[in-house]
Amino acid sequence: MTLTTDPAAPVAEPRRLVFDPTWRTFTGTQGGLLVGHLLSAAAELTGTAPRAVTAHLLGGVAPEVDAVVTAAADRAGRTGSVRGELRQGGVLRAVAQVLTSAGSAAPVAEQYPRAGGPGLEDGEPFELPRDYVPIAEHLEIRALGASRPMGGGDEPRLHAWVRVRGGELSPLVQLGVLLDALPPSLFAVRTVPAPMPTVELTAHLAGPPPPTGAWVRVDQRTVWADADIAVDDVELRGLDGSLVARGRQTRRLLAG
Repeated sequence: MTLTTDPAAPVAEPRRLVFDPTWRTFTGTQGGLLVGHLLSAAAELTGTAPRAVTAHLLGGVAPEVDAVVTAAADRAGRTGSVRGELRQGGVLRAVAQVLTSAGSAAPVAEQYPRAGGPGLEDGEPFELPRDYVPIAEHLEIRALGASRPMGGGDEPRLHAWVRVRGGELSPLVQLGVLLDALPPSLFAVRTVPAPMPTVELTAHLAGPPPPTGAWVRVDQRTVWADADIAVDDVELRGLDGSLVARGRQTRRLLAG
């Protein structure tokens, strides 16, 4: 049996982007920013809310070079499925499948709710080194707990309040950035940096994204790693403790 795209499903006009060099991480433009634009394109195409995304980041995206984002609905309706692509120089650099829902937003009922949690006042101001990760210019971070990048700790976990400086990003694009805002969790047990680019990111969104510039608590940890990849889980919560999103991403360990 051959499955085909619904011929009546909508297709978006290509969206042209040029990324500023300040959005670069170790290896190229931040993956979360790319995923955020793919989420935004899916929402704009369907007029419905993204609820889940699985993205594969196939190659680095260079700053100051034209990139093109496209979106096409594989299925339209109350529950939709949109394929988004980002190409640069005609080469596919990122692809995402986005699940959308036309249902009205409702409060999230967590089956295993977490009581309390550290407040914004508990965070310690922390700056990522801009020489290594220029994207630090766009992030305000208040670290929680004892773990720090390059701290040589015992647990591959990073926990912090984070917000995106400035107001140029839409809430969905900002959410993509926040899902990928912290360095790899393995950095918490290392004392020197190493390139670990994100090659896959999956996330489930709990309701509407926070408004632009909002503080979000990011709790991220490595759940397993081998000689080639590491898998990080991440949870995002708002100032009131409400769940924003949960995600998982695969990172390549380029140094082995």
